[in-house]
Amino acid sequence: MNVTNEEPITMSEAKTILERRKKDGDLEYEQNVTHEYLKKMSKLSEKKVEEMMNELQTIEILKPRHIVKIIDILPDTEDEVKLLFEKETTNLKKDEIKKIMEIVKKFR
Repeated sequence: MNVTNEEPITMSEAKTILERRKKDGDLEYEQNVTHEYLKKMSKLSEKKVEEMMNELQTIEILKPRHIVKIIDILPDTEDEVKLLFEKETTNLKKDEIKKIMEIVKKFR
């Protein structure tokens, strides 16, 4: 199998994809386990994910993979945001971290 395109998606989006596939037929064992996990762990509806993604995209330094990480984890504190970016080459400024926290609190 050749990978032609790679795009990060949120847990809510993955759950929706697996739900569509489940309607079309039975899921494989791994897909079923993943679907059960996503039902328990995804915290936002797909509509809220889309709205939150649009707001986070206004912060220019954030890449799509950063946005997905923030949406999936929904950090509670500024320190948690810093931890998400600890191993990244991206250096967030204090005002960018505050803006991220404002957006997360709005959708929590």
